[in-house]
Amino acid sequence: MRAAAFDFYYQSVRLVPANIVWGIALLALLVVALQFGPLLTLAAAPLLAIPYAGVIRLAAQAARGGDVVLSDALHAYRAYAVRAVIAGVGFVLAAAVFATNAVIGVSTGGAAGWAFATLAAWGLVATWTFATVFWVLLVDPAREGVPVARTARLAALLVLAAPGRLGALAAVVGGLLLVSAVAFAALLTISVAYAGLVTARYVLPLADRFEAFLVARETAATAD
Repeated sequence: MRAAAFDFYYQSVRLVPANIVWGIALLALLVVALQFGPLLTLAAAPLLAIPYAGVIRLAAQAARGGDVVLSDALHAYRAYAVRAVIAGVGFVLAAAVFATNAVIGVSTGGAAGWAFATLAAWGLVATWTFATVFWVLLVDPAREGVPVARTARLAALLVLAAPGRLGALAAVVGGLLLVSAVAFAALLTISVAYAGLVTARYVLPLADRFEAFLVARETAATAD
């Protein structure tokens, strides 16, 4: 978090505009929610993934120690638009299903209902943790051109290999965003970018080491 704070200080002139673009998209989604109701809001929510990909791309670029320019966000909008929206659809659907199941379980009551709600709640936790890892790997400049399926597989393996550490990271990131949502201006201008920097600083080195371990293991198995 300290390293991410330094990154944000030096790169804020790029990160803040990208965060504001995401914030404008969020405000537009809130207007849709007020005017047209929840169904159209759910349908439009995956579009938030496009400006989000731009923010996280800048964060990953900063964590990699590369030159960060605002055009990196524009590149992410173009290069990752389709993949980001598809992933956004998947995450929105998963969150909607688990949240609905949790409500059904609580309203049903009894041991079976609470067990159902608990499983759904853990599903939400797993989805949030996986999404936290997945997004930064998707737009990582060192993994440019890697297929989405391979990125998703690496994210899933990382979560399975270090569920406690990555779950704690997801909780910290979620906490940052929830606290900043109270001061709504912070969410619209700085919080998403800083949370992305924290995620990139933690996930990318871990993913690099884990991939190196997988390659070494596969090489050893091939040699045997």
